[in-house]
Amino acid sequence: MSHPHLTPRQRARELAFQFLYRFDQEGSSSLTPAQIEEDYQKHIAHFESNAESEEFALRLIKTTLMHLETIDPLILKHLENWRLERLGAIEKSFLRMGTAELLYFKDVPASVTLDEVVELSKRFGEADTSAFLNGILDPISQEPEALQNKVASHS
Repeated sequence: MSHPHLTPRQRARELAFQFLYRFDQEGSSSLTPAQIEEDYQKHIAHFESNAESEEFALRLIKTTLMHLETIDPLILKHLENWRLERLGAIEKSFLRMGTAELLYFKDVPASVTLDEVVELSKRFGEADTSAFLNGILDPISQEPEALQNKVASHS
């Protein structure tokens, strides 16, 4: 389901999403960074990608999984009247990945993260998934820990 015209980072986010989705589906509990990397190497063997995409995807996956104890409560704070368990695996995977990028990837402008996650979700989610994700990730992008040391958007 990969698109041939993706940039390396778009491809990386696609790979990371697919890995995180599978991780959630398998109910994997905590993995060490070494286990994540080993599992990731098996995962990417099934997909076409280049080194740049693979490196960014692995950074995104590791960051997401290593910081779930910070990421999940922040998502919950913005999920009015919802519990994380009620979210579908697609939405949960995108929210976790997007929040990780907003908080820990200070070199990526928030507007880029929001645009990329929303666009990618249009291919993997339901019709209203992208609006739902944007409604949660946009306020997260305004949180103090997301704004701290973040590069500015060029818009």
